Amino acid sequence: MFKLIFGKNRMGSGKVETRRLGVKGMNGKANGKTIKKALLTKTGVREVYLNRDDGVVTVLFDPALTDVPALQEVILRKGYVASAIED
Repeated sequence: MFKLIFGKNRMGSGKVETRRLGVKGMNGKANGKTIKKALLTKTGVREVYLNRDDGVVTVLFDPALTDVPALQEVILRKGYVASAIED
């Protein structure tokens, strides 16, 4: 049996923004899963990609429903500090 986890998506703007966050201490598989699962429960988050080697989380979200500080807060509640990576 497979369990799929999708991000919550309320009625937003339909736009998608992609942002990268550096996460201090995200170096193991369990850490990444914890962060990914937490972000996917945030309203407006569509997809989450992890790069554990670099400690980077890429988040696709609807900017009408959430923003980078709210994503950082979700990660902080799991015990990690996230900083926005400017491209």
